[in-house]
Amino acid sequence: MPVLFFLIWLLLAGEMTLRTCLWGVAVSALLSWACRKFLGHRRRPWRGLGEIGACVSYLWYLLREILKAGFVVMRLIYTKGAQVEPKLIWFDTTLRSDRARTVLADSITLTAGTITVTAEDGRFCVHALDASLAEGIEHCEFQRRLEKLEA
Repeated sequence: MPVLFFLIWLLLAGEMTLRTCLWGVAVSALLSWACRKFLGHRRRPWRGLGEIGACVSYLWYLLREILKAGFVVMRLIYTKGAQVEPKLIWFDTTLRSDRARTVLADSITLTAGTITVTAEDGRFCVHALDASLAEGIEHCEFQRRLEKLEA
């Protein structure tokens, strides 16, 4: 985390001088200490490049799904006489951590035509603009990829 704070410091400073770097190191160390002391942040052990690769793969998949769903929604909007059938879907997830559930809810909401209405205790309610957008949402690829990241 100190490295992240230091990089943010350099971006905000707008210059890279010895003085800026020294102040950045000091402020980064202080912020890292404060996060551990007052916010309860604990360092996670390094899990290796596999986890980073899985996260990048998930983000790439999310971007593709956002684009595909965007085209589906555009087709629904611009097709004359298209019958839109909104649908509300309730489903349970097997994800255990709040972080993974939040990422799932946000991924569903970022995908055009769907929005997570509620997500409590592993039970999700999702509104879909059309029934075609709701197909298979209970067992979506987002959930499978997040389960792999959780393991």
